[in-house]
Amino acid sequence: MSASGPGNHEDYDRLYYRLDLEPGASAADIKHNYRQLAQIFHPDKWRHPTAASLHWADEQFKRIKEAREVLEAYWAAHHEAPASGSVLSDAQRLRVRDQLRELEQRRDRLHGELDGLQRDRLRALTEMARMQTERERLIGEIVRLRDDAERERAAHAAWRENEQAAANAVSQDIAQEPADVAAATEFEPTERHAIRNFFFARFDDPSRGWLMTLSAAVLVLIVLFVVAHRLVFSVFDATGSWRWLGVFLQTLLIISGAVLAGGFAWSQRTFHRADRAGRVHGVPLPTRETWQRVTSALRSTGRHGALWQIETGALSPDGEGFELQAVLRYSTKPHGESEAHQAVTFRCRAQAAGAGATRIAWDFGVQAPTWWLVPAAKVVRDLRWRIEADIAGRA
Repeated sequence: MSASGPGNHEDYDRLYYRLDLEPGASAADIKHNYRQLAQIFHPDKWRHPTAASLHWADEQFKRIKEAREVLEAYWAAHHEAPASGSVLSDAQRLRVRDQLRELEQRRDRLHGELDGLQRDRLRALTEMARMQTERERLIGEIVRLRDDAERERAAHAAWRENEQAAANAVSQDIAQEPADVAAATEFEPTERHAIRNFFFARFDDPSRGWLMTLSAAVLVLIVLFVVAHRLVFSVFDATGSWRWLGVFLQTLLIISGAVLAGGFAWSQRTFHRADRAGRVHGVPLPTRETWQRVTSALRSTGRHGALWQIETGALSPDGEGFELQAVLRYSTKPHGESEAHQAVTFRCRAQAAGAGATRIAWDFGVQAPTWWLVPAAKVVRDLRWRIEADIAGRA
């Protein structure tokens, strides 16, 4: 912008006001204020990249640039400030003050937005530092878990080597001493209840056991329904006035049969799992320690006030094995109020399998009527869990 006339001093005053200066300011002040305002209104420095805001900032930048060029040209030609014009009217002064106030408000608003951006930046840096600390902690945890897993694998490999060495030693002893073959074969419990184990091994199959269990339950319910219907309605008329009593008796027979069949099946599955858990397996404990764990589990397992009685059981003279047989005679009534006709026999065999390792096997025998198999199954289950927990916890 060029001044409208060299004698029009008011135009020069407005150029000073554009640069936020009083009329008559020096060339150095003109350059200084121009640089400050350019830092705010220059399109590359403007921090509000909306279309209207950028257009307004660009217009302001052009105005201050034109004011600077005209004033610097005047200073270069006359080496003095333009003479101040006549005194502004009240309306002009108010308009100038309003413009200055608006610029100050915009400046304050920009400073506030800059402070907000600075706070956001500090929060982002703090969050990044926290995430870095969390990352380092997780890396340390992963390294610790990896070291623990490596130690566990090394310990397991060492135990497997000891077990294999012990098995090889036992095989060599059997080959060298044929007379001990019968004793070695007796270590494995005899296979009993082949039919039960055949069926329940299928029920415990993870891939299809649930399907076989559901099918067996449906089949049992169908059989119970047919049998109960034939029994009841051979006495009652299916269409007579006493039909409701026949339906009630039929439902009662089906529920009773389902309870008895379910209890029998549950007890047989418990016995099967106990026999499977009692097959010959290695224990990372010395033989004497295994003996103490097993007898402690027997002494601490009681039902209805009865206690285990160890009939036969002792360590071998050299401490390389033991055989044990214990019996629990229990009553089906609480606190032993009736005579104990039911019994559970527990047989256990063990022999050393190397330094700090033992091969152990056990089985159960149940002497109880069919309708009292559920209490016997609970006794077997509790004792099996107790022995496994004591041995595993100690190991």
